[in-house]
Amino acid sequence: MPKRQLPWHSSLWAVMQKDLRCELRSRYAVSSLAMFALVTVASISMSLAGLSPSSDLAAALLWVVLFFCAMAGLARVFISEQEAGTLFVLQFYGRGQAVLFGKLIFNTLLLMAVTVLVIPLFIVLMNLAIPQWIPLLAVLVLGNIGIAAVATLTALMVCQAGGKGSLFAVITFPLLLPQYLTVIAATGKILENACLSMQDFWFMAGYDITVLIASSILFDYLWCD
Repeated sequence: MPKRQLPWHSSLWAVMQKDLRCELRSRYAVSSLAMFALVTVASISMSLAGLSPSSDLAAALLWVVLFFCAMAGLARVFISEQEAGTLFVLQFYGRGQAVLFGKLIFNTLLLMAVTVLVIPLFIVLMNLAIPQWIPLLAVLVLGNIGIAAVATLTALMVCQAGGKGSLFAVITFPLLLPQYLTVIAATGKILENACLSMQDFWFMAGYDITVLIASSILFDYLWCD
């Protein structure tokens, strides 16, 4: 039987639409990530006993929460396919690049939704003031794209391995470390009302582009195997 695949744009839209519909139907990832974020931010707030953390500490805590929210939910894009037995069907009918970017867009949207929930909670419970909203939004978008790009690739790598959750975090964190340290430093500067240099934004954007290109190259090898 000849292998029949959908066109690239149709495959991408179909993958993203399928994941969005499944998530809207079950709300598994959104609910679990929302509860994880709420409990984590509330625990941090109570441990500080109402004290306002320094700008650097607040920035580190914010990205720690976002990182572990990502580790708790983004791996599901391929693990759920493997557990449901639909991974082979996806490989048979979908193009590798379309699957990659369809899953990547879904992960990015999911992480953005969690960020929209986390930021107001973090500001209120940590008693923070945001002096520069536009730079902060730019840092959040660039940071989330980087996390989603790396997480989508590593999710495929671990979907058929044992101990998926712990292995996913162990593989993802070293790859994210350059971007992770940069977004923490940039967020700390924003909370201090200091000006960010364009080099910070160029580095974050360059990291995202590099990861996307590397993922696009490596994904086909992993997808075919």
